[in-house]
Amino acid sequence: MKLALFATTAAVVVAATAASGCSTADVPVVEPVCSAQAFPPPHTEVWPCSASDVLRAAVTTLYQLDPVVGMDARSMFEAARPLIRAAYSTDTRIGASLWSPITVALWQDWVEHHIPLRTEVRLTGDDHPPDTATSSSRILTVTLTPAERTPIVFSVYARSTRHAAERAWLLAEIQVV
Repeated sequence: MKLALFATTAAVVVAATAASGCSTADVPVVEPVCSAQAFPPPHTEVWPCSASDVLRAAVTTLYQLDPVVGMDARSMFEAARPLIRAAYSTDTRIGASLWSPITVALWQDWVEHHIPLRTEVRLTGDDHPPDTATSSSRILTVTLTPAERTPIVFSVYARSTRHAAERAWLLAEIQVV
């Protein structure tokens, strides 16, 4: 029944697009309804069926550092783990490139001087590979603003994947660009 409904919906979208003079390259991808379970707290507000929402939440959590109370890279990675693919979350190669904009000396300075840090993450309008039903990539801008100091702004490339169209998106790769 689901397959028949999906095929009918796809045929209607293609027919409507053809009738309006649009090429099939402009046809939106018609996906089955996502039935992914909500993420556990504190990520319950993240919509698991939105690749962009998951990427923004994962990147925000990873960089939600707080030198005043000791929320360092390791603790934030643990906090983001529910939004990250299990295979990626155990990959030991991700640490160095992910934290490259924040040197050890800079972090130690923030901790020593009890510098509060504000984190902002936004999706950019940059070109990215076309989304598929199971893979989506985006460029996000991260702004770390230490109190009374110059903000640090950098971009990250992040990719999310899911096993099937009805499953939750999870961060599968992140690189500072």
